Amino acid sequence: MKYLGCAYYPEYWGVERLKADAKLMKEAGINIVRVGEFAWCRMEPEEGRFTLDWLHETARVMARRGIDLLMCTPTATPPAWLTNAYGDTLLVRANGERARHGSRRHYCPSSDTYRRHCERIVDQLSREMAAHKNVVAWQLDNELGPEMSRCCCENCQARFQAWLRSKYGSLAELNRSWGTGFWSMDYSDWSQVRLSDDTLNFYPSRILDSKRFFSEMMIDFARQQTAVLRRNHPQALVVTNGMGPIYGPIDYYRLFSELDVACDDLYFDIATMDANVAAMNVFRSIKPGKRYWITETGSGALDHNKPPHKDQFRAWAWSGLAHGADAHLIFRWRTCLSGQEQELQGILEHSGEPRHRYQAVKECFLELTKWRKDLADLPLPEAPVAIVQDYNVLWGYESSCVGSAVRYPELIYRLHRELYRRHVVADIIAPDRDLSGYRLVILPSLVMIGDDFAARLIRAVKSGTTVLAVGQTGMRDFNGNYLAEPGPQHLADLLGVKLHGGMYLDSHVGPEEALMFPKHMDSSLSVSLAGELGGASIRGSALVWIGDLELNDGRVLLEFTGDTYRGQPAMVENQTGKGRAVYAAAASLDDELFGGLIDYSLALSEIESGPVTPLHVEVVERGPVTFVVNHTAEAVKVRLNKKGRALIGSYANGCADLPPFGVCVVR
Repeated sequence: MKYLGCAYYPEYWGVERLKADAKLMKEAGINIVRVGEFAWCRMEPEEGRFTLDWLHETARVMARRGIDLLMCTPTATPPAWLTNAYGDTLLVRANGERARHGSRRHYCPSSDTYRRHCERIVDQLSREMAAHKNVVAWQLDNELGPEMSRCCCENCQARFQAWLRSKYGSLAELNRSWGTGFWSMDYSDWSQVRLSDDTLNFYPSRILDSKRFFSEMMIDFARQQTAVLRRNHPQALVVTNGMGPIYGPIDYYRLFSELDVACDDLYFDIATMDANVAAMNVFRSIKPGKRYWITETGSGALDHNKPPHKDQFRAWAWSGLAHGADAHLIFRWRTCLSGQEQELQGILEHSGEPRHRYQAVKECFLELTKWRKDLADLPLPEAPVAIVQDYNVLWGYESSCVGSAVRYPELIYRLHRELYRRHVVADIIAPDRDLSGYRLVILPSLVMIGDDFAARLIRAVKSGTTVLAVGQTGMRDFNGNYLAEPGPQHLADLLGVKLHGGMYLDSHVGPEEALMFPKHMDSSLSVSLAGELGGASIRGSALVWIGDLELNDGRVLLEFTGDTYRGQPAMVENQTGKGRAVYAAAASLDDELFGGLIDYSLALSEIESGPVTPLHVEVVERGPVTFVVNHTAEAVKVRLNKKGRALIGSYANGCADLPPFGVCVVR
């Protein structure tokens, strides 16, 4: 791993701590610090007056210790003088209320005034700091997104209307595309088309395009700063810190396509370990063939009441390396004395003394440093499986008052968890990504299917790829409207079925159930299905939603055996060229059936599962090196059945012996 570091706030602690902190950092193996993302008021205390001496001194002191800087633009936290003097820089909520100073990301990203001030501070900062050779990269803003709210000011409304005019060309085409004939929704003037308020019952197409617009505005906001940084400091990398596993408000595939490294703020205590691995697979997949960075993680825990074991921190760091991380930065160097994040634990205690967390970080970072050269040139993990994640589908489900029951991101995580349990690496990719090289491509309820993606998918199957489609596939257009003909759109021949519609399985029709009175009472139904997978009889249940299928050319694997669709296909397999496609017409399946479907799909794809281990014991291969990481509090033995020697940990007779939270690295 190239970079081991932390977030550092000299504007808060004062330059008198610089030398002592740099010394402790060096001793702990830290070779990069992230600086400046919240420091605008200390960089420019009043309009046009810049005070950057403390930053220059920080760069010089760190350079003497051999520590690089990830410099940040401070635009996530506009200073009070700016928002007080220029009210149009503050975002406006959907109810018309303008945000006030006192938090962060309370700005309007489309405000011409705010963008002008951002460009000025970024220009001044990058021209000055580019003189320091140890400023190796720039981070834009901080965790871009609608932390306070999406802005609905008049400037945003005008930009939204211009964006729609560019996209649709005419109001007639917008009305046709949105299907505004219901509820008398036709628009006769562009000024009538306003950004949606997600809390109200607006047209789904309007909500969907509002989400697309906001994503575009944030990407354009980042693009403007990127242009300044590349002009003033072309030698440095330009990045921004994302969130995940799947961050909904911004299309990260588009955002990071214009940046140098995909970066994730990954606090391992927020999610289950399989979801953390999903996040790492997402960010490794964003820029194919390139290593990703973890730009924030905890030395303690984000949850103030859940301290990790010191060896658990080490296991997380080695897991990051195993999955292709090239940087591991901790938030933060020292626990703050004040502020909204006062309780987020730093490497140092609030006293400034190096205690337990410092020792845990030091031991881990020095170990990673020791093996840096030996592990530097490892290839990235090879993923035989791709899970396709489409932001249009995500936003489409979020825009629908019914379809959101499918819980699209959760379906992706569930599919990923089954692969994680089997130690099968998966990329999580956008639909425009090259599909060659994947033996199994999974479509998780891709309710929208583009013709170009479908054509590439069909070519891949003809060449031998297996496709597994689950749930609502190809049923809506890209405005979120249902199709006027059977689906799956563009894929009916590939999947061997006609999909006419379906039914949701949440019910409130029983005599003791009610939509409203005297209170909402419902039950989740399940529909039984049965058949054969891989020569073995199997029975199970479908949940959430089931599809109304008509067999085309496919072969029925399972049928519905209960309720309205009794006797109809529930799971179908179809061969095209050298490959096969399997379609499961259910948004969810019981655990046993779901696992059986994954096993069957892997077998069709000739993908072998890894060794049998307890859940949350990872086995990850990177070329000649195998990483085994135990994320549990129990000692485990993992049989790899391969020759090799342990670089780290204990390995003998083909078996890795790991203590609680232990790591074994085998070459």
